[in-house]
Amino acid sequence: MKKCELCPRKCGVDRDVSTGYCSAHSLPVIGRAALHYWEEPVLADKAGSGAVFFGGCSLKCVYCQNYELSRGCGTEISVVRLAEIFRELEEQGARNIDLVTGSHFAPEIAKALELYRPSVPVVFNCGGYETVDTLKTLDGLVDVYLPDFKYSDTMLAARYSNAPDYPDVAIKAIAEMKRQVGTTVLGDDGLIKRGLIVRHLVLPGAVANSKGVLDILAGFIDKERDYISIMSQYLPMGDAAKYPEINRRLKPLEYKAVVAHAEKLGFVNAFIQTEDSAVEEYVPDFDGSGVLGRAD
Repeated sequence: MKKCELCPRKCGVDRDVSTGYCSAHSLPVIGRAALHYWEEPVLADKAGSGAVFFGGCSLKCVYCQNYELSRGCGTEISVVRLAEIFRELEEQGARNIDLVTGSHFAPEIAKALELYRPSVPVVFNCGGYETVDTLKTLDGLVDVYLPDFKYSDTMLAARYSNAPDYPDVAIKAIAEMKRQVGTTVLGDDGLIKRGLIVRHLVLPGAVANSKGVLDILAGFIDKERDYISIMSQYLPMGDAAKYPEINRRLKPLEYKAVVAHAEKLGFVNAFIQTEDSAVEEYVPDFDGSGVLGRAD
């Protein structure tokens, strides 16, 4: 029996025969593999990122904008097919291979990257709730880490993501990511080739949580070289209607207060979103595009 301990929940299921918290079996599940045009400007130009959206998630935040995907929707594929997807996206002109929420498939991702190593940067786009041991299996295979740092408030982490240990786990995980990729490297085209970008989504009524996240980050990442991305794109999706305090859009003053705190702390490379970023058109359609091949 293979006991899965890939994520901090360490639920111990045998994913060959059952599923655990992440809702995933052993083989990768993909909801979409296509060019994606709405990542931070330092990641890709107008050609877009080659985004591979994995089904399932170890967090399953109640407000998730990719709600159905995080609950496990998608198509199961082989490791060989996953490697082919990397190559196809690169051939389509993708500026990077953007692996979205794939921590629960880290061993399979590592095998696929050994089968086909793209010439463009490999980006590991994740929720920040990762074990150091799992991240170490990707050492040398990932060029850019793009984690979330969602919570400094353990009560919010428990309420919205069933993960009261999130802050401690995320600190250790992001420190390991930083150890692996080191100092930020930009190419002549202005795009990141190696480094760290930490995202934070500002939640309604949770300015103190956001300020706490920035305070933590200011203590252990390079405020002059590493990037942060402060996101205002929150929409009340998923199960947000069950939580009245977050069943609304973000107020402009809430977001401005968080941005002002980042400036006060001295972050140099901070991506700021406009108020019109909270629109559903930025949420991909997980229709299986690019998963089974060019003809799907």
